[in-house]
Amino acid sequence: MRLRAASRATGWLLALTLCFGALPAAASDDVWPRVRAALFGERPFALDESVLALDAPDRAEDAAMVPIALRVGPAGATLRTLWLIIDGNPSPLAGRFTLHDAIVGGIETRVRIERYTPVRAIGETTDGHLYMAEHFVRAAGGCSVPIGPADDGAVALGNMRMRRVARADGQDKVELRIRHPNHSGLEVDLDSRGYIAADYVREVSVQQDGRPLLEAALDISISRNPYLRFGVASGARDIEVRVTDSHDRQFAARLPPGRAP
Repeated sequence: MRLRAASRATGWLLALTLCFGALPAAASDDVWPRVRAALFGERPFALDESVLALDAPDRAEDAAMVPIALRVGPAGATLRTLWLIIDGNPSPLAGRFTLHDAIVGGIETRVRIERYTPVRAIGETTDGHLYMAEHFVRAAGGCSVPIGPADDGAVALGNMRMRRVARADGQDKVELRIRHPNHSGLEVDLDSRGYIAADYVREVSVQQDGRPLLEAALDISISRNPYLRFGVASGARDIEVRVTDSHDRQFAARLPPGRAP
């Protein structure tokens, strides 16, 4: 898939450089300039909530499951690429989303946050203009919190649940939940006291009536059992989702017309 190279090159390269390199935990102020230079060079950003806004809590109730929403506003119809960046995380690039149709209207998800940090939404329009929204979130330990026994096994791995929510404005929403441990590689197993190897959902591809709707390249910052919420056309009859994880396991699910999710 086209997103694989971008996900590996930006996600794990930044993880290795920023976390396992020589970046002290307290020196988070220089993370954003480095991420910005790697992804966007010196291109300018505009701030306009009518185009792109970011919803996030001031203080997270659970640092391992922080709700985040990248809101595409009424003036953001030409946004086609969204980035979610968490400065203070081991791998700052949490996700890159390609919107093939303006009906997607933005992304909602849940993330891990390792320490107090700015969270940023970046959007790029079809003509190359960049917009940014940010919010400071107080949370700690979300990427490295020790975990107990798994709540699912190999049989449940990759199972997906989709729920379609009809709206009066003609833009339906689909809520997608993927059963996956999404190990960050920084978690300690409470039984063995050893680190659990990274194992996470890397790519999500969504089609609407046989045409591309949304592609997501994800990284270790996404919470366990990944959750995505996005828009679909009210007249869409078939939603198909394909998922690939960091071990190249592949999963698929479909939401057929007229059938309860």
